[in-house]
Parts: sequence; C-alpha cells; structure tokens
Amino acid sequence: MDFTMYETLLQLPLFQGLSKNDITEILTKVKFHFHKFQSEEYICRQDEPCRQVGFLLSGTLQAESRSRDDSYTYSESLPVPHIIELYSLFGLHPRYHASYRAMTDVSILTIDKQYLLDELNNYIPCVFNFSNIICTRAQYLHQQIWRDVRGGLHERFIHFLLERSSRPSGYKLLRIKMNDLAALLGDSRINVSRMLNDMQDKGLVSLRRKEIEIPALERLL
Repeated sequence: MDFTMYETLLQLPLFQGLSKNDITEILTKVKFHFHKFQSEEYICRQDEPCRQVGFLLSGTLQAESRSRDDSYTYSESLPVPHIIELYSLFGLHPRYHASYRAMTDVSILTIDKQYLLDELNNYIPCVFNFSNIICTRAQYLHQQIWRDVRGGLHERFIHFLLERSSRPSGYKLLRIKMNDLAALLGDSRINVSRMLNDMQDKGLVSLRRKEIEIPALERLL
C-alpha cells in the first residue's frame, strides 16, 4: 500500500486509530472515489439525497445553508480535515442540509453509503469514531439551544450565528436584509444597525448591502 495513502486516511477522523493492516484490508474491500473540484464548483447542493460520505483532503470548502423561507443564507469556510455531513447519511431526512462549494481547488474522497454499512462497521475504531463525531455534534447543538442569551442584542446576534455554525470559529458570511435580521433578533432595525456598525468599527465584521461578513467568529465570543 502507498504510504502516502496510509497517512492520508489516518488524518481523517473516521479512520483514526486503525492499524496499517486494517487500512490495507479496508482498501481491498471498500471502493474509494477521489474527486478534484476547481474553485467555485459545487460538490453537492442543499436538499439533494446524501448517499455517500465525503472527506475534504485539501483546499477549503464553503458550506452555504439557506433558510426555508429563502429570506437569508448563512455560509462558513471549512478547512482540512472535514467530513461532509456524516450526520446526514441516516435518520428521518437523509439529505444535505447545506450546499458545498469549493473556495479554492479542492480534493475530495468519497465512500458510498452501502460500503460504510457493509464493511467499515466491522472495525471497532471506525464505529467508535463515527459515534464520537455524531455525539459531539449533538452535544454542540444542545449547548447552543441552552446557551444563556439574556445579555442583550449583541448576545442574541452571536447566539443566532452559533446556532447556524458547524464550528464556533472561522470565516462566516450572512446574507440577509436588515429588516429580516431585526425581526429574527426581536429588536428594531435601528438598534441592529447600530450594533453592527459598532462591531464594524471594532474590526469584528464587514458590512455590505444585505451582507454581514465575519472574518473570525471566535473574535465575537
């Protein structure tokens, strides 16, 4: 087996803890697909059926989710390593919850859902890693639901962002009308505008027409 392939797979969260022999065996049974996408190409789109698990090997992805009423979209950058919606493979709604677009040239490795069911569940580290990834996401979302937001408008805005983020750091972009954001935050348009302009003066956000760019979400916390 190519040692580079071995190192690559061990960097992915699902395969951590496996031995070289385990990975060699997996490679003889599981069909891996390698894909390259150029900047601005879409890997998959929101609401499409999720029939495979994808791993970002190189480059940067952007995940973009749109609200059900199409009043806003929320985007975030996803650096290596990242698994594309492992949690969407099963459950009541096995469809992508976001659209994924290459921000740079990217390499993606995919495994069909059936191979995951037939083979990878035979390896205890894979089962443990899978469970840990799902549980970690569930715990993160639970923490956001119960987050104390009694502090005021600023705290409600941060809570709004965190609820829609897969990770509490990195680049985010919110495309929304100011009136819609004010309604979602339960405050006036004037107060929301003042808050955002104050954050822009501090270098925390950049404002454009119907866009709020957050270079690093962790700086707002």
